Amino acid sequence: MNNTISPDKSPYRFKFSDQTKGMFFAILAGCLWGLSGVIGQYLLQTVHIDTAWMIAIRMWLPGTILLGLCYRKYGKNIFLPLKNRKDIIYLVNFSIFGILVSQLCYFLTVKYSNAATATILQYLYPIVIAVILTIYLRKPPSLYVILSIILAITGTFCIITNGSIYEITLPPKALLYGGISILSSVIYTLYPIPLLQKYNTSTIAGWGMLIGGIILNFFYPFWHLEVNLNVVNWIELMIVIFGGGMFGFLFYLIGIKLLGSTKGSILATVEPLSAVFFSVFLLNVKFTLIDWLGTACIISMIIILAVKKV
Repeated sequence: MNNTISPDKSPYRFKFSDQTKGMFFAILAGCLWGLSGVIGQYLLQTVHIDTAWMIAIRMWLPGTILLGLCYRKYGKNIFLPLKNRKDIIYLVNFSIFGILVSQLCYFLTVKYSNAATATILQYLYPIVIAVILTIYLRKPPSLYVILSIILAITGTFCIITNGSIYEITLPPKALLYGGISILSSVIYTLYPIPLLQKYNTSTIAGWGMLIGGIILNFFYPFWHLEVNLNVVNWIELMIVIFGGGMFGFLFYLIGIKLLGSTKGSILATVEPLSAVFFSVFLLNVKFTLIDWLGTACIISMIIILAVKKV
């Protein structure tokens, strides 16, 4: 008598549902983005790597690899966006004013404040989009938009003033670059919609990163590194380049493919939380109760906007 259990019927064989796998990848993407910002803060503030140099290599290298992966899957179709003059203009503008400015100003905000604050401020962009769409559609703001605006204002006030109406605790440069980061994130989200309706998302992202990286590389060539990096620093740099740059994006796409855009985007809000967590425990950044309150307000705002799709 054969008492063996077939592999397919083994009680120790686990199968994860698409929902579970989607949750895993969406949360992993958010954690990678958060960790990337915190490690970037260390490289910028302690190792003194040039911000623009880091962004240049963070764009063109993952962009090249991403396009290579797209070529394996889609072949010569990845060059279709370059055959239409109007699409080329859209692509270049998206690359410069969307991806490049967004990443550069985000890490400049990190440099002049910290990764947690920069990430939380950047996540105000959904409320800007909601307000723009409300004005564009010429309809009165819904209750959810009004509530989101209140949460956004409250959260921002807590973070930049630490609860005091008499002082701004963030440096002026951090506020400036943080504001530009928010606006460029709006462009990053809305501007490429015509391209994404015609072409594959990964292809557009790959070209966007590559074009912006090449442009920035003319001014900050990757072979011109002004500081000496040890082995650990190079590993940290690779985490910033690939962890937050390429794998975070790919894992996020897998997450929203398995979960849907709403659930995927909600779970990706773990990014500001992970940025705060890693900042506190890896870099000993001080986060007060008011800072936590501001973080909670902004994350609540993101979830409301994602759920209601306003």
